[in-house]
Amino acid sequence: MKVLILYESRFGNGKKLCEQLKELFISKGHDAETCSVLDTGPGKLPEADFYVFSAPTRMFMLAPAMKSFLKNFKPSKEGSKYALMTTYLNPQVKALANMEKLLKPKNMVKVTNGFTVKVLGTEGPMEDGYGQKLEEFADKIIEVL
Repeated sequence: MKVLILYESRFGNGKKLCEQLKELFISKGHDAETCSVLDTGPGKLPEADFYVFSAPTRMFMLAPAMKSFLKNFKPSKEGSKYALMTTYLNPQVKALANMEKLLKPKNMVKVTNGFTVKVLGTEGPMEDGYGQKLEEFADKIIEVL
């Protein structure tokens, strides 16, 4: 199965998570690719069987570039499955809910409640134990692939 991981990452924490998630998928026999939404557009994406969207929570909201990307995003097929990830500094995380709201009219199927990781400062590091949580998140996704 082809997994496409699309992210926005200002300070590199989200990118690091997405690269680690890609490696987890590859190590478990799946084809996976990461792509920054700042480097591509919704019409320029490779085909995928599954999507992961990752964006930081900024000022309690979804990062602007991801919001714009998701408004214009069109999945490669109806009923495409997806999962969401976010990094946050404050526990009032709204990025996942905002991404879900933007994806809902696209007839996609959400397969997990999402993945959140607390960063301990604006530029990181991420909370202890995030690697184990990320592996559990990947396993949940692989169950539905």
